[in-house]
Amino acid sequence: MTCIVLSILLGFAGLGIDIGRMYVIQSELQAFSDASALNAALQLDGAEGAIERARLAASEFASGPHAMKWDLGSQPITDIKASFAKGDAAPDPKTWQSEPRDSSGLHFVRVVVSAPAPLLFLRALPAGKAGFSSVAVSSVAAKTPGGARLIQ
Repeated sequence: MTCIVLSILLGFAGLGIDIGRMYVIQSELQAFSDASALNAALQLDGAEGAIERARLAASEFASGPHAMKWDLGSQPITDIKASFAKGDAAPDPKTWQSEPRDSSGLHFVRVVVSAPAPLLFLRALPAGKAGFSSVAVSSVAAKTPGGARLIQ
């Protein structure tokens, strides 16, 4: 009986460790995504090249000597996607584009960041055979007359 209960407890402990690690990675990616979305939204001024400046601003925090990283600051953030939308008070869901041709009227930017969270104990389950689970987060920021603000 003790062996059965001990193996069940060890299974739950392993599950808790892997899920806890995924929550930490999600938190780190969310902080990066929020900062990147705000930085990108500041570049949306409707001028020529605003979209490219916004893309560069979205990935700016992923490089340099003080780059934000995930997995307790040990892994660089590389999978960063930005998309843009028009709208006044809220983004128009129909206008989200990854590659807009014209930057006029674009006031919203969505940054999606993902990373492969390594699994230690969940590999024993069929869903964990790959050895990792993808963690993805997103943030939406708006360009306002006074600067930028997070929407989501």
